[in-house]
Amino acid sequence: MSNIILEIGCEEIPARFMPGFLDELKKKAEEKLTRERLTFGKVVTLGTCRRLTLYIEDLAAKQPDVTEEVRGPIAQVAFDAAGKPAPAAIGFAKAQGIAVEKLTVKTVNNKNFVFAKVVRKGQTAEKVLPTLLPEIVTSIYQPLSMRWGTLDFKFIRPIHSILALYENKVVKFELAGIKSNNETFGHRYFRPSPSGRGGSAKGPRVRAADATLYKKQLLKLGVVVDQNERKELIRKKVEAAAKKVGAQALITNDLLTEVTFLTENPEAYIGKFRTEFLDIPQEVLITSMKKNQKYFPLVDPSGKLLAKFAVVTDGCKNPKVVLGNEKVLSARLSDARFFFEEDKKLALKMRIPELEKIAFFEKLGTLYHKSERLGRLGEWIGKRFGLNESAIKSCRRIAELCKADLSTKMVFEFPELQGVMGKEYALLSGEEPVVAQGILEHYLPRFADDKLPASLEGMTIALADRLDSIVGSFAAGYIPTGSEDPYGLRRAAQGVIRIILEKKLDLLLDEATEHAHKLYEPVFLGYLFNKGETGYQNLAKIKKDILEFFIGRLRPLLLEKGIRYDVAEAALYNFNDILDVFEKAAALNPLVNEPWFPGVIASADRLSRIVGNASRQQIIEADLADKEEKELYELYLKVNWEIGEKVKKEAWTEAAKELARLTDPIERFFDKVLVMHQDEKLKLNRLALLKSLEKLYLSVADFRQIVIEGQK
Repeated sequence: MSNIILEIGCEEIPARFMPGFLDELKKKAEEKLTRERLTFGKVVTLGTCRRLTLYIEDLAAKQPDVTEEVRGPIAQVAFDAAGKPAPAAIGFAKAQGIAVEKLTVKTVNNKNFVFAKVVRKGQTAEKVLPTLLPEIVTSIYQPLSMRWGTLDFKFIRPIHSILALYENKVVKFELAGIKSNNETFGHRYFRPSPSGRGGSAKGPRVRAADATLYKKQLLKLGVVVDQNERKELIRKKVEAAAKKVGAQALITNDLLTEVTFLTENPEAYIGKFRTEFLDIPQEVLITSMKKNQKYFPLVDPSGKLLAKFAVVTDGCKNPKVVLGNEKVLSARLSDARFFFEEDKKLALKMRIPELEKIAFFEKLGTLYHKSERLGRLGEWIGKRFGLNESAIKSCRRIAELCKADLSTKMVFEFPELQGVMGKEYALLSGEEPVVAQGILEHYLPRFADDKLPASLEGMTIALADRLDSIVGSFAAGYIPTGSEDPYGLRRAAQGVIRIILEKKLDLLLDEATEHAHKLYEPVFLGYLFNKGETGYQNLAKIKKDILEFFIGRLRPLLLEKGIRYDVAEAALYNFNDILDVFEKAAALNPLVNEPWFPGVIASADRLSRIVGNASRQQIIEADLADKEEKELYELYLKVNWEIGEKVKKEAWTEAAKELARLTDPIERFFDKVLVMHQDEKLKLNRLALLKSLEKLYLSVADFRQIVIEGQK
């Protein structure tokens, strides 16, 4: 067992791509090694903006031999009438390196073919790696790529060096005109010896594929190559620098990760700005520092923002570097203050007409149209949730104003402040606090772990906003496919799901879709009239596609919560209510261990296999002939009523237990009663009884999807 180190040295890779790049490098390495039948231990990726490093531990020295059966020509061509090998068989055997006598004949799809059992000798890792390592590098997904020089080769940034070691030997290959070797390079500010880069004319050499020694050697060259170590080092240095001035640093994971991949040797310093800038809303200052300058804002022990910041430099040991950063930030904050003062001159409600100039999506009108729809859709949703008239009125006002800040200079400069500035400008304009808060909250949640709207009004418009976007996009044909989701519809759907689940809200998606679609009709008609074209999907297809779209988001969430895959499928049958599905799945999941539950599944499965021939559901009591079918019918009437009540109350466990009462009577019915009776009247009535029973089972869940061990 041996180790490998591969280091790709290149020009600066944008920090935002580095986490995904390193994950992809690890994934591709594992995939390619597995494909090549080379067993391995730990796979680790390290990196900075200037290098990508792959470390593979305990790599097998050799591929195992494998025995394969190779299919050859059809038997009647391979052998003559007497059974002797024909040229086709002789040629096939020779090509596979075996004697013709060792060929066998097997039947595939009712045809006889010649097969050869071939032993493929495994190659040594030393022979496989020169081809495998460059293949790993070139297979990495690149969100952006570029060419350089006269090369056709593309990579995210130009490659300058390649270190490739298998134990203490160089793995020789060439990529982008660069030959692999055993040399690395230090930090750009690391002072080299007079002879060249970091101590030698060729560059520092790595003697062996050992991750610990490699990291130590780079540390001596001014590089903390392990991103996790570098991230923690930055956190500690920023916190220590802040502590010296009696402050606390606001360290968010996204900014910390970005700074981690902007540096190889981080140093933290404290800078300051003029206190007059503290009159600007705190979120503006924080956003400007984080987004534009990658600074960490500082607050006092009470959480109040200070006129100070922490800046992380890459290897700069001169504290005077702070002066330049202070000048740059001062200019940024001066711009922000100008935007804020200009925006305040116009009340937020006066900006509403500006939304007519801002397009929503092509074929879906403007943001002004969207705001009008949100008011009406929010009112409809609010009434479903039982909001009083005062709250409904606030919802309408939130919808009217919630997009108005998109026309401000501040949000134009800092799009991530949408909603934040809307709240600020609404309060300055004299709007009710609940309205101002709703403007901010209607954007929540913005990402997976973001907080949810706290107010009912904000929650209502948040749902309306997302449903409006989803319905409009599906109507216009903007449906996410594969990894493409340019309009963020998956994120919108996840937001709807989170709000509904955590707030425990019941909302029928088909009704919401239908209502949202109706509100779009003026936009649809106006677009078609002006453009003279068609292209919108019909409502039935939109509802079907949207429900399937939500199912695609719900299925993995159910599995994450410990729901069995088959129980999840059973609960998703006839899906229309997000909360309903999760509560039903949670109730059914433990029932698979109950002794009576297999009977429910067996009955549901047996009913579904026979009722396909049913032409009606109406049961005629006078046509019930046998004792067993009469008893089953009488019990069905009782259980049907009980289950109806349980379903109304969403008491899914009790509903399933009610179904268990039917297990034995259904078995007796099938044992004693001939369903496909020659008397057509009896047959149709019995099928109608079974069809009604099937419908009753499906009103709870699709139990046919559930697999009990040993049953199927």
